[in-house]
Amino acid sequence: MLPNSDVAPARASVDRVDRPWFGQTLSILVVEDDVAVAELVRTLLNREPGWGATVVHDAAAAAEVFKHVNVELLVLDVNLPGISGVELLDVLRRDPHWREPPVILMSAAPEQAAIQVTLARKGAIRCLAKPFDVDELVAAVREAAACCVRSAPARSA
Repeated sequence: MLPNSDVAPARASVDRVDRPWFGQTLSILVVEDDVAVAELVRTLLNREPGWGATVVHDAAAAAEVFKHVNVELLVLDVNLPGISGVELLDVLRRDPHWREPPVILMSAAPEQAAIQVTLARKGAIRCLAKPFDVDELVAAVREAAACCVRSAPARSA
């Protein structure tokens, strides 16, 4: 999926791959390099009935999760180490399994308006400015779930 030069060494930054979504309606992958923000997002999303969120901290770890888990929604930081969130989104959109599934982006960049336009062209549902309001995050995920929760086809193991 990602070119070899973009893949981290064997120690991918997956703190743990939670799989709370078995039997639930929405599996969410959060790709965020700031551990505190990642844990906050995971906690907020896992509080919602029927949602299960897993966190990874870089694109290489996200690629590993995509190989094994049917992710239905991606919450993606724009500024990741190595390959950026925008570059990861470009790679994903070239994959037939990820042309349609919803993506919500998060960015602390001051040029938020320009990022919003660029990401809308790439198919992101929303770009949240950090720090974001908790209700704004939950509303964005609800919007994504309502429009296309089941658009990601199941991957073979």
